[in-house]
Amino acid sequence: MIVAYDAAAMLSEFGARDVVIFGTVEEALLHIAGGNDISMALLDINLGDETSLEAAKALRERAVPILYSTGYDEQSVMMDGFPEGKMLIKPFTNDDFANALISMGFAEA
Repeated sequence: MIVAYDAAAMLSEFGARDVVIFGTVEEALLHIAGGNDISMALLDINLGDETSLEAAKALRERAVPILYSTGYDEQSVMMDGFPEGKMLIKPFTNDDFANALISMGFAEA
């Protein structure tokens, strides 16, 4: 959760107005299913005892751009089944995060 709060603070610094953090995939799925307006999602792949795969699939169904925060590369078996998205390899810096958001069209260079 510390990484999530750090990432939320960075998103706010980059101009995000409404950053929501979820402690479980179930909470995220309820939010997604609730029809909320979601501009983009930052998902960690490995959540310890589960992955964010189901949230990623639900987001993809709504055409929400996804930025994956992970220690795995795109070729990792951990990525099997995950919808397409940008990768932000951990550990990442503010510049790495900014560059990922720029490449997705959510920030300016």
